Amino acid sequence: MEPVRLGLIGCGGIANSAHLPAIRSLPGLVRLVATADVSPAAAEAAARPFGADAYGDFRRVTERPDVEMVVVAAPEFAHRQIVEAAAASGKHVLCEKPMAPSLEDADAMIAACRCAGVRLMVAHSRRFTRRYQEIRQAIDAGEVGEVRLARENERRMRPEPGRRGAYWRPDHWTGNPELSLGAVLLNGIHEFDLLRWFVGTEPVKVFAETAVQREGNLVPDFITFTATFANGALGSSEVTNSLPPGYPSYHQLDICGTRGFIRARDTDQQGLIQFGDGGAKYPGTYERLLHIPDAYALELSEFVGALRRDEPVPLAAEESRAALRFALAAVKSAKEGRVVWLDETGAANVGGVGESA
Repeated sequence: MEPVRLGLIGCGGIANSAHLPAIRSLPGLVRLVATADVSPAAAEAAARPFGADAYGDFRRVTERPDVEMVVVAAPEFAHRQIVEAAAASGKHVLCEKPMAPSLEDADAMIAACRCAGVRLMVAHSRRFTRRYQEIRQAIDAGEVGEVRLARENERRMRPEPGRRGAYWRPDHWTGNPELSLGAVLLNGIHEFDLLRWFVGTEPVKVFAETAVQREGNLVPDFITFTATFANGALGSSEVTNSLPPGYPSYHQLDICGTRGFIRARDTDQQGLIQFGDGGAKYPGTYERLLHIPDAYALELSEFVGALRRDEPVPLAAEESRAALRFALAAVKSAKEGRVVWLDETGAANVGGVGESA
């Protein structure tokens, strides 16, 4: 079969570090034919190695008749506008996480794609990372029993002037409080999604605290939260983005069940340890840390495979909406300094960019 012709909208950090390498690794499956970015130079730089066309307006990509699907790697505040335009032109959409800054936007995106008969999937790359998939398989196989606690911590170095990445600084959109909620959505959305996935039920209440750890920042670069799920399980997480330069990106996930315990972590390269009645097992060791192109390539290939087979996408958009609902409830909790129940009227909608508390 001919490769699926795709357009890339948004040619910044995540496009260059993840999506473009994934596209490059799947030459028989996908072909990049067009890029777009508010910076024409960024669009051209992304397009040039593929012989693709570059534009400064995303509509030039969504309106091209030869484009079958788009990868949206723009900031979340632009997702709704781009996805609605893509759906109106009959394009399937793989959209970066977080899905949107508000549930109103997320619902509009789902509705637009449903009405147009196109597929929408949000790129929660952790769902396609080998060690996390193995943990989900172990849970499904009953190897840990019923999950009672899921804890995921994520630690990253602070960006420095002159170094790659301008996250959190006021002169970058991620550090602009009018455009960004900070760590809660930019990287913390992974934790909200993973805890739901591993526990297997929805959260019913959450208590969160956020902080600005780096002087001069205007949006939270740190969040910690605990949650109780419908089955009584507990979830917790800590996400920080202000550690000293040189500190390696670090993630540690603990799953505690009624029959066993699983730990997955970075840094020491012993990526997966599983504890059970027979002692400890070490089923996975890795040469690279969590941020690997394999997950993004698998994510893209499974999405395209679902399109070709006319099957449901591997991660329904409603799942991503549920993770967003969880995250926005945590935002409300941090703002109000109290436990928030997710069934409170309007609780999950509060906190999106442009909304009032």
